[in-house]
Amino acid sequence: MEDFMKVKVIMMASAMALLLVACSDDSETTAPSAMTDMRMQAGPSLEDVINDERRADNRGRDEWRHPLDTLSFFGIEPEMTIIEVLPGNGGWYTQILNPLTAAQGRLIGVTYPDALFSQMFRTWNEQSIENNGANISQMARYLSVEGVESSQPIVGYTIDNIPDSENGQADAALFFRAMHHLFRFDEPLIDTALSEIYDALSPGGVVGVVQHRAPEDADPAFASGNNGYVKQSDVIAAFERAGFTFEEASEINSNPNDPADGFVWRLPPTRTDNPETSAIGESDRMTIRFRKPS
Repeated sequence: MEDFMKVKVIMMASAMALLLVACSDDSETTAPSAMTDMRMQAGPSLEDVINDERRADNRGRDEWRHPLDTLSFFGIEPEMTIIEVLPGNGGWYTQILNPLTAAQGRLIGVTYPDALFSQMFRTWNEQSIENNGANISQMARYLSVEGVESSQPIVGYTIDNIPDSENGQADAALFFRAMHHLFRFDEPLIDTALSEIYDALSPGGVVGVVQHRAPEDADPAFASGNNGYVKQSDVIAAFERAGFTFEEASEINSNPNDPADGFVWRLPPTRTDNPETSAIGESDRMTIRFRKPS
């Protein structure tokens, strides 16, 4: 009986050895193929996108907008699902975010509701909607970049009505000079908007804000958003009310030459025909990172 058990153990050990060899051989033959597929599916890095010739016409403003440092500060990666707030028509940052996320990630455009645009512009009408991109059905066109094909459909929503199907789907939400109008008018949209963004983000999701900055001692009427400038403390307070955690502020996009004492649109890139304001450069801007708690 003892000899029989020894033989049985030897046979089982031999079988296990053969199985391990087979598994090893299989992994050796399939691993390179899997790695090749991963390399084929991987898109360009953030640095590659920013240095691409496609951005030749936009690169002149990198001096003021520091896209590599800014997006790195926000922790943006190619595989993320990213919400861009108020992207505009072929927006400056869209030209980076679309190619960056095309292969592995997803891009969502979020704009203001028509009711807010109609308060901003007295002549707002159906043609304005068509031209401005507030018509969310056209968001894919507004977020498109020539020569780039996205692996996921590009969709658009208004910031006061992001559907429940998007809850918890986004990794990041980016506000590039898009906060000031949310603070304006008799019924500020800011709390509703940030609540919708909060719901759309996954736990641990990041929010990045770059915004024209008013001095902290500025008159509240001046820093209401009507001039384009808002106080950094007011932005932080609004996000904290919505449940976000303030993580860090950076001076990446600061400009100490901007006195922030008039309409922000007196400065480049809106106006470039005044030597005095052109010498100031683009506006002084806060750069802030928030996080949805995990």
